[in-house]
Order: sequence, then structure tokens, then C-alpha cells
Amino acid sequence: MPKTPFFLLLLSVALLASGAEESPYGVCAHLNRMPEAEAAAELDGIRNCGIGLVRTDLDWKQVEPKPGQWDFTRWDKIVAEAENRNIKVLPILCGEMPAHGKPPFRKLESWLRYVEQCVTRYKGRIDCYEVINEADCDRPWGEKPDGANYAELLKQTAAVIRRIDPQARILFTGVSNFGNPTAFVEAALRAGAGTYFDVMNFHPYQWRNTPESQLPLRIRDLRALMRKYGIDKPVWITEIGHSSAPDRFTVARQVVPAALKRLGFDPERNTIGAIEDPETLYCTGDSASCLPGWKNLRKLTFAELPGIDVATCPILLLAGSESFPGSRFDAVLDFVRRGGTLVSPGGFPFYFDQRESETPGLFRTVQIGARLLPRLHLGWESFWVREEVPRTTTAFEPGEEFPELRIPHRPAMRFLTGANLTHNDRMIPLVYGVNGSYRAPVAALYRFDSELKGNAIIVTDTDGTDSTTEERQAQLLPREYLLALSEGVEKVFLYRFRAGEWNRGREAHFGIVRRSQEPKPAYRAYETLIKQFPPGSSRPEIDIENGVYHARWIRPDNTKCEAFWTPFGTVELSLSGIRRGTDLYGAPLTAAGKIDVTPSIVYFDQE
Repeated sequence: MPKTPFFLLLLSVALLASGAEESPYGVCAHLNRMPEAEAAAELDGIRNCGIGLVRTDLDWKQVEPKPGQWDFTRWDKIVAEAENRNIKVLPILCGEMPAHGKPPFRKLESWLRYVEQCVTRYKGRIDCYEVINEADCDRPWGEKPDGANYAELLKQTAAVIRRIDPQARILFTGVSNFGNPTAFVEAALRAGAGTYFDVMNFHPYQWRNTPESQLPLRIRDLRALMRKYGIDKPVWITEIGHSSAPDRFTVARQVVPAALKRLGFDPERNTIGAIEDPETLYCTGDSASCLPGWKNLRKLTFAELPGIDVATCPILLLAGSESFPGSRFDAVLDFVRRGGTLVSPGGFPFYFDQRESETPGLFRTVQIGARLLPRLHLGWESFWVREEVPRTTTAFEPGEEFPELRIPHRPAMRFLTGANLTHNDRMIPLVYGVNGSYRAPVAALYRFDSELKGNAIIVTDTDGTDSTTEERQAQLLPREYLLALSEGVEKVFLYRFRAGEWNRGREAHFGIVRRSQEPKPAYRAYETLIKQFPPGSSRPEIDIENGVYHARWIRPDNTKCEAFWTPFGTVELSLSGIRRGTDLYGAPLTAAGKIDVTPSIVYFDQE
């Protein structure tokens, strides 16, 4: 084999470096907190997938464990190992804090010394820094977050970074997905923060809704807020993703079948209604997994629900989510009024209202708490509405009428009451949550005998709300990336690369490879996305017709490409000519005439 000319080798190295720099594909990995061999193996997996950027913690506590004692040994190795694989590093300034630095907002002198040490050490090797992770949460503050205080810290931090390395980009804190992060961002911008960062940054997790319904709007709303303060700067997403925790609907899997059996329903005979509603993008989804062995599942839209005969379809199953389109609540209420049985397998039902926006097909989620529950005669309480309620539980106990239930304890903070019952309505506890003298249902069967003639089975545990299956994790990954990139987001970082798997809960199962480094389906989906939409491709354009999402872009080699998917369900689509492409996992496929479009994205080279 002839040797490659030296100038071509130089060119290929330059192109690789350029590809890493321009890559929109990132991933989060706690590299500096793991043994060196594990970190190296993780970086190998990141490189092999085609990911160009890694976001990790530049833990202050690690590099300055005591005042003035600096140790960058671990971080030097991480940076070198990443460089060897043409992977760029995005450090999170702060990370775990030493005692002498808590909180950085009140210890500015120490904080700025830490920033100076880091930027000086990695000048020319690292060209972007995120200034604290999720500063809108109380973790880095030790007190109520304050956007104006963050703006001042950002101002001081930016002055140090720009003095040492004027080329380095400064990222606004990765704003969290909880509470009201918009208020924090606006407070910071009002205080002048827009002058002191180069990239806006947020974490729009889509756990509790179909991403097509809200992710584009979240990005547009953030840009609108920036424009309000005269800011036109790039937007990155430095955390997004889904957990594939195996503990899903663990409480509902036991109590819902038991309650339905008590009501006389039979899994062989009775039909369950499941919502798949294109108008609201609300879908019951895989919460049907809480009813293993149930034979008959009927897919319904909200428009069809009023005409449903409760004798032939007596059960309606909601999504394992606290979000619901409030404009469709009356259809559910009428179903229960007519004698139907409602099943809510996770969280407080109707706690968030999914409201239509000014853009058709996009929705905003608004917390409405208990506003709708009294109309269904349901009641609830939690520590954030009543001081006497504990923040967690220490044990579960079966309800008096269900002594056979043996539910493994999961810390709970949502409880049910009978406060809104009327006439002969009854609340029958299925499972109690207990802490000291406090004892209240975390799952209950409501039997109505008033103007409501049906039943409601409510389970408040959120393990199904905050995680999904491995298959759906893979389906969602490329869809969220394409949606974000189509809205002009420059870079998207998946949270995270490797699952910790320290238990069976949500936090331990983010990741697209297992702890053993074995790829999950989502790894193959990410790898396929990067091959089909390589760095340097044009911004994707997405059209929607008859429930089918159609994305189009041009690769760097000028190949025209397209992709199809649905948020849920299957739609038959007619295609002209013969199309060749790949499925979600990169397997080759050929389509002629018609294809079935599903939530698993398919890619084609255009004719």
C-alpha cells in the first residue's frame, strides 16, 4: 500500500480538528470523578460514536482542596486524553465546591482566583467555559437563587477570563428545567448579564411531554426574552435527555390491577382506552405497561371520547405524567360522569396545563396545581402547600381493604385526600405513605356516587413520569436533536454518556451506554444521526403534514437528505420513486411507493 503524502496527512488532521470544533454533537460525562481507565474507555466510546464535544465538571474541590493548594493532575489527564481523540472539552466552572469556596457568590476573591488558575492553565487548549451549572437552583448558592447576584458574579468572572484568554467563549449558566428558570434568566439579563456571556445556555428536558409539542417553543421563548434585552447571541443546550430506569410504574403495576379487579374488570374481557391525540400531541404512551397482560387497548382522540360507550370501553388510561391539555379536561370529566373509570398512573393528575400557544401545534406548560381536581372530586396535599405534611416517607403500608398489597417503599411527597368528596363518594386507600405520625394515601381508589357515577384510580408515584423505556429513549434522541438544530441551536449536549446504575431509579439510568460500556439502543441511534447529519450539514428544515414530521438538509458533500417520523402512532406515507436510506439504528432500507412512518425516525438520501 503506498504511503499517504505528508501534506494529505496534515490536511486530514486539520479537517478532524475542524470537525470537532464545528460539531453540534456533545455529551455530558463526569470524567474527572472516575478512575482513569474508565474515563479513557468512556472517551473511546464518545469518539467511536462520532461525538465531538464533552462537557464535564472542573470541580473546584478537586483542583483546590485546601486554600492555595492546587492539584490539576486529574484534569490535565482528562484534557490530554480528550485532545488525543479530537474531542473538545467544555468545562463547568465550579462543580463540587470546597468548604472555603461556599458559596462562590459570597466568596468572590477565592472564586476568581480559582477561575484565574483554570483559564491560565488551559489557555490555547480549552476555548469555552460554562459559568456554574444550574445557578437558578439553590445548590450552588446555599440560599434562594438570585439572577442579579449571578449577573454580578458573571461580570467579575468574564473580566478574568477575557483578560487571560480573549478568544475563550463564556457560557451563561445552564438553566435548569425546574421551577421558573425564565424568571431567573430575566433577572440576570435585567441586571446586565447579557454583556458578560457569549453563549446562552439552558436545559430543556422533555420528560413529561412529547418533545414536538414544546421543545421548539421553549427555544423560541428564550430567544424572545433575549431580544427583549437586545441580545443576539448563540444558544446551546448543554443538557437534554431521558432516563431509561427499569423501575417504572412500580407502584401502579401492583395497585392498578388490584383496583380494577375490585371493580369487577377483567383483562381478558374489558377494553382500555388510550389517548393518541394529534391536535394536542398528548399520548397515553407506554403507561400501559402498568397493566401487563391486558388484552384490549383502544386508541382514542379527545374528539372521540364523548361518543365512547362506557359499557364497551369502561376504562380510560392517562399518560404517566402530571401534564395534561386542560382544554380537553371536560371530555375526561364527562367520561367519569357517565360511569367511566379513569386511571392516572403517575404524579398528581392535571397538575400542569398544556396550553396551546400562538403557534399551531406548539404548547406551553403552566403549573395550575389543584385547580381542576375538585371538579373530579379529587383532593391532594404536599409539603409545599401544607407545613404539616412531611417532605418524604419512611415506609409504605397497604390500605385496609387491600391487605394483600406489598409495595416496596419509594420515598414519596405527594398524598391524596378525600377533601372534595360529595354525597356518597368514597376514597378507598390502596397504599399509605408513612412518616412518624403522618399517614396518608399515595395511591387510592375513588368510587363516586354523586353527579359523578364512575371511578378514579390515582397513583402519585412519579417513577413512570420521569423515565422511559430504552426503545423510546432511542426514538426521542434524534428527534430532539433535529428539532433543536432546526431552531438554530448551535450545539446540543446529551445528558449523559454512561449510566451510573447505582440503583434502579431515574438519576442512575441517564446515559446511552451501560455502566459496563455496553451500548444501549440510544447509542446506535446517536451514532446513526451523526452519520446521516454530519457536522457541517445545513440547518434542517422541518415540515409537518398529517402528523408526519419531515426534515430536510444538505450534507457537506452536497447530498440532499431527509428524515421522517411521527410523535406517536403509525402513518402511511406515499413516496415518489425509490428511496434508499437507513432506519433509526443505521440498518439499510429501501422504500418504494409507500412507507409506514412511526416514532422511530428513518433517513433517506433525496432523489
